[in-house]
Amino acid sequence: MKKTAFALMALVAVACGPRPAAEVEKVDLFTEVGDNGLLVDAIEITVSNPRSLKGLTAADFDLVNNVLGSFMDPETGQAPADYVDDQITVSRNGNKLRIDAKPFNISGRSEGWFKHFPWELRCSADSALNVTLDKVNERHIAVLDDCIKGSFTYAGLTREYMLYLPKDEKGNVIPNVPLMVWQIGGGEYDKDLMTAATANRCLVSLATEGVPCAALMFAIANPNYSYSASLDPEKIKLVDRNNALQMAFIDQLIAEGKVDGSRLFCAGASSGGGCTMRFMMQFPDRFKAAIPCCPMDPIVPIHMVQEKYEGQFADDLEKAFQDKVYKWNGTDMELAPIDTQTFVNLPMYFVHASSDNTCKIASSHAYIEARKRLGATADQLLVYSDEDLAAYGIPPMIAHFSWVPLLDDYSEGSVMQWMISQF
Repeated sequence: MKKTAFALMALVAVACGPRPAAEVEKVDLFTEVGDNGLLVDAIEITVSNPRSLKGLTAADFDLVNNVLGSFMDPETGQAPADYVDDQITVSRNGNKLRIDAKPFNISGRSEGWFKHFPWELRCSADSALNVTLDKVNERHIAVLDDCIKGSFTYAGLTREYMLYLPKDEKGNVIPNVPLMVWQIGGGEYDKDLMTAATANRCLVSLATEGVPCAALMFAIANPNYSYSASLDPEKIKLVDRNNALQMAFIDQLIAEGKVDGSRLFCAGASSGGGCTMRFMMQFPDRFKAAIPCCPMDPIVPIHMVQEKYEGQFADDLEKAFQDKVYKWNGTDMELAPIDTQTFVNLPMYFVHASSDNTCKIASSHAYIEARKRLGATADQLLVYSDEDLAAYGIPPMIAHFSWVPLLDDYSEGSVMQWMISQF
């Protein structure tokens, strides 16, 4: 009996003794796509000895170099600084410890162009639970992890794609939903699929808002077509070929019952805004509405050139909208007439920033004016001021980033609500 009592006391002493150092087996990072890359939402640490997690609280943890995922702090107008309140919460499930926090930039904090300070999770109770990005074993990305990834071949091209299909409460894919196809910007051209998918919120915007709409994005595996590409028939043929491939894939989705062919929408920014315009010129009868954001000029030269006379850009576009585009004939891309009347009847909501120096607002004004002359009555234009962009952490020097407020704003009267109202 005495031996049993002593043994029991020994076990109690061990159980109540100092917490042993954690033996980390795995670190998982949970992220979401932000306005300018990935944001970290939570860190999950798996240990081999669960007792090492006993009694840990949020007060035992601190995050360093955790900043906003924007270019500047909207409140101060300065470079983002470490959060005053990390909003850390701690939860435990067996041998897993999860640390949730206010979302922060996965790249950490920067000072200027050349000084970078990676984020760190520090544990004052046990340094074995300290985490840096290089200690992460597996990364998870909200929404994108649920996307279908693949490749598609058509019109002599093979392109990778990422497709989000909404699901019901039971996790089943909802059939015959609306589709928004996003045309990527020039900065994502000739990059890998994940770089394109995480550059902005194009694939996650609707899903995060809980809108039952499919979202599609193709990685364009060729160099950006650049300014005044309309003067180079081969570049324009390639733009139209990429669009023909996307349309063929969309037709496949329609045939499979995944999306509703009567509720197709297209949006894109910068080079993607220009490609959106050409897409609508090729297939105006297939789409219900389009959102060209800060569009470039793959139709007539506008950027980096001066008008020879006031109204020249609109004159040139008016002529181009009644001309031809390239279409796939089963063997090659060939010029075919534009269905101008259907094209101008297609509602478009243009989005631009007044201080955009990359793709100047003259393009949106010229597109709208030319379409108006040809009979368009439903076009609209939203112009962001410097103050509007500052509220999203965008300084005037990069006023080109008007897709950030576009994809973030679902308030009454917003462009995204305009699109949703047509579902």
